[in-house]
Amino acid sequence: MKVRIYRSLLLMGIVSVVTTFILSAILYYQGMQEQFSHELQHLNSVMAGAVSLEDEEKSKDYLSHIYEDNHKIIHIVWLDSDGSVIYDSDNITDEDYAAGPEVKEAMEKGRGAAVHKDANDSPKSYYAQKAPDGTILRLSSARTVSYKGFSAYLPEIILFLLVFIVGCLFAAERETEKILKPFHLLGELIQKIMEGQKVDDVPSDYKELNPLIRKVEEQHSEIQNYLDDIEEERNTIRTVVDTISDGIILLNEHKEILDYNRKVEDVFHPAEDKRYRRIASLYHNEDWLRVIGKAYRTEGRQEYTMTLFDKPYRMVMNKIELSDGETGLLIVLRDMTASYMAEKMRREFSANVSHELKTPLTSISGFAEMIANGMYQKPDDVKLFGSRIVNESQRMLTLIDTIMHLSRIEETETTITWKTVSLDSLVRYAADLIMPQAKAKGVNIHVDAEPLYTYGNAALLSELVMNLLDNAVKYNNEGGSVHALLVPEGEDKLKLTISDTGIGIPKEKQGRVFERFYRAEESRNKSTGGSGLGLAICKHIVEKHKGTLSIASEEGKGTEVTVILPRMSDADVSKETKEALAARQEAEDAESGRLAEQEKAEDRAAELQAAKEQTRSKENKGLHKVKKLKKDKKAKKKVNGHSHASETDAKQDKKSEKVGRKAGREEKRKK
Repeated sequence: MKVRIYRSLLLMGIVSVVTTFILSAILYYQGMQEQFSHELQHLNSVMAGAVSLEDEEKSKDYLSHIYEDNHKIIHIVWLDSDGSVIYDSDNITDEDYAAGPEVKEAMEKGRGAAVHKDANDSPKSYYAQKAPDGTILRLSSARTVSYKGFSAYLPEIILFLLVFIVGCLFAAERETEKILKPFHLLGELIQKIMEGQKVDDVPSDYKELNPLIRKVEEQHSEIQNYLDDIEEERNTIRTVVDTISDGIILLNEHKEILDYNRKVEDVFHPAEDKRYRRIASLYHNEDWLRVIGKAYRTEGRQEYTMTLFDKPYRMVMNKIELSDGETGLLIVLRDMTASYMAEKMRREFSANVSHELKTPLTSISGFAEMIANGMYQKPDDVKLFGSRIVNESQRMLTLIDTIMHLSRIEETETTITWKTVSLDSLVRYAADLIMPQAKAKGVNIHVDAEPLYTYGNAALLSELVMNLLDNAVKYNNEGGSVHALLVPEGEDKLKLTISDTGIGIPKEKQGRVFERFYRAEESRNKSTGGSGLGLAICKHIVEKHKGTLSIASEEGKGTEVTVILPRMSDADVSKETKEALAARQEAEDAESGRLAEQEKAEDRAAELQAAKEQTRSKENKGLHKVKKLKKDKKAKKKVNGHSHASETDAKQDKKSEKVGRKAGREEKRKK
């Protein structure tokens, strides 16, 4: 590189001096030509005043003398007023000088000049002047300048060229070193920039490199911002993939594991990282490997169910094209345990429903058959049979409604609204509703509830409390009592205890009271009209609210049911109330169009702010600003802990980032 720069500088110097010399010669030639023409014209005017026909011989001698003094390079022709030749320095006899344009002009105006070719096709300058006696004196000369004048300066020119070449050599050497010296440091400077270090301005001798250094810093900043974006997006994708409840494995065409998520680790528990290892190293089961090999050979989606570590899994495999053009295989593992258990529960539920419906249907069928066959003695017997049919029908309809209600709770088919629920108010309200039933049986209900809140569905929680109080009254003794106690439990729980002095539940049957259609004592349930679904409904309601339900009972002494639910603090209640109001206001704004107008105004304000920032500082480009805002936001989160930013701030950050990215792209387009 140094040799090329050296040669280039030397060549440029030599070319410059040669070009200068040629231009000087051209200008010198043109100047001499102009000067010679001017002198020739002046000489013509002087000579025309010195010739006369009255002294013809003397005039001819004068012209010959002038001709000789100018080394015969001037062609002198003296013409009479009629165009006849009086004197010709070249003794040309066959040329019509009077036809020349310069002669004609001189005859008319007294002076003429022209440039044209002579008989030998050579360009010449012609000047004609009318003498006082009316004769015409014409001078002509070739349009060339003698180079004899240059010969006197030839030694000086050669010396100048030699000195200049030597100077070019020295200057080229020096300038080459000066140009290349900062490049020796450029690698180190760029390395510092890539390491994130601040690089000061280079010395003033190399100030030409400052724009390059600043550009490299700017490019490094943008690249770092892009890398941060990519890393953030990668982490987001990784978080999403790891959160998926299904196991995901990605293989390349060599059956090597490219990646897998956290669920796969939970299933197989690998002792080390299995990425870029063969799939057989993750799980060396023959059936497993056979199915994977078949998926590589088969087009389309492949499904297979197998048992892994005593759990049923559905394995879905599909061939995909990887980024490098290779053929890969995507494996999705879905745990089917919950599905199988649900299917088992549905089968048991169907059997129980069939059993429960069979009893009233048998009664209805029997009484209807007796009426149809006339198996009655008195008309009052028909009324008795009909009333029993109606009672059994009502019992069956009530059972069906209860079953459908339980199914809706389990399958979450109903629209459930979740909000802050004052559980103490709900318990007191339920106690008031159940009070007439309790008074009819002589049961006393006592409520001791502290003001506590939970996050849930008021209707379901009300049904929970009503069922528990109803059971406490229904299975109580005459003159008994029911006590409802609501108190805090730990830091974030609440405990609802409903105890009674009723008949109690045998110890061996307490573990099954939450099963569908289970009755601790069949005879008492029939007398009270129970379906065996009340506690099952309570259990599912508590589970939906992420709580626990337990029962403690002693036969003949009473039963105590305990419900543990998440508790909301006063701060949580206040925040939930504010968020509910904000959500309602936002919904109204969105419906009325005010939200769209507000967002447009915020976008315009963000664009103006970004434009002001760009004008104020050229170094802080749009992308750099956005990344700085994001980093500041992350740092602020670390300092303040897991604080909840408001929704308005989150929107503003997203809009600022969007505007910043747009500004960065516009800046690049302008450049």
